[in-house]
Amino acid sequence: MRTIILIILAALLGVPGFAQTNFRCITYDEALAAAKAENKLVFIDFYTDWCGPCRRMAREIFPQQQVGDYMNQRFVCIKLNAEKEGKELAKLYQIKAYPTFIAIDADKKVIFTKVGGGEAKEFIDEIDRMIDPERTPERMKARYEAGERTPGLISSYVAYLKAEVQKQRNKKPLLDQIDTMVHDYFHELTDTGKLSRENLFLYTDYVRSVNDEIAQYMVAHRNDFDEQSRKEVNQTIERLYYMEIYNYLSGNTAYEPQTYQTLKQQINELGLNADKRYDPCFSLIECHAQGDMNAFLKLCEETYPILNKNLKSIFISNFSLWFEGQDDVLRQQASRFLRGLLADMEANDLVFAAYQIVQLEGEGH
Repeated sequence: MRTIILIILAALLGVPGFAQTNFRCITYDEALAAAKAENKLVFIDFYTDWCGPCRRMAREIFPQQQVGDYMNQRFVCIKLNAEKEGKELAKLYQIKAYPTFIAIDADKKVIFTKVGGGEAKEFIDEIDRMIDPERTPERMKARYEAGERTPGLISSYVAYLKAEVQKQRNKKPLLDQIDTMVHDYFHELTDTGKLSRENLFLYTDYVRSVNDEIAQYMVAHRNDFDEQSRKEVNQTIERLYYMEIYNYLSGNTAYEPQTYQTLKQQINELGLNADKRYDPCFSLIECHAQGDMNAFLKLCEETYPILNKNLKSIFISNFSLWFEGQDDVLRQQASRFLRGLLADMEANDLVFAAYQIVQLEGEGH
């Protein structure tokens, strides 16, 4: 009977056989007993039938091998529908949003409450921090203020602060604190420390611009990392330069000849444009910088079809910015260009394009 229930529940949740993370088909009391016998914590996933993020966690995150390995080693995992069989427990634990995950020990003491999901690595990292008494916010703050500067503390403390940023209305003070902590720590490291795998988080998690000194060090020493780290470093470098193109193509970065030419040269020298994917972007950016907007619009018509899917989305997202300050005739031509693309656009791009058309055709332009 329990096997049948498990199969039905897995089908309803869209979970591929509940692979990897072992959510047991047992009651709350049975989970407590199992946790005591196995010296584990109880992990409860409070979900609802209508919760999209709940379904995503069930379908994409919990089935992953790395998540399953981590969760099964530490927890007796159960799922409770907060509007059905888990209604009373959801009230007891004051569950207000979904998904909400809680961990309790065998004596029903709450170890942590986590609201919302996340990507696999971040999800695991956050849970790992929350179950470690040495990594509570208060304890990490005390350790840091006492002068401890170990990779484990810096990584965990800054990750916690980064998560806290999302809860703040005024995010700048906390972002400035994170930036200061990361750079102060980086400056104290030797070259050996900067290249060590335990400090790889500095590059993969906290560098936001190719102009950051940490990013520049990573690029200059990309071949000095160990083989395992080198792959992640190269992926990070590719992501950072992609974001630079993104900012130009979406109109968020103003054209400055020397800065742009340096960026273009670096992209080519690093082999990031070996497949020529960025050549159409370079043509658009440079044509617009020359100021001939009729030539630019003609180039848009020629170039848009050969952009890859992601670059098309970026280009469309803020298309009207390219035509700020231009006369109504040119803005109408730009609008007609967008309208001509609508029939072949995907749903997400249609939303952006429609807004850009309104911006181009709106009153006052």
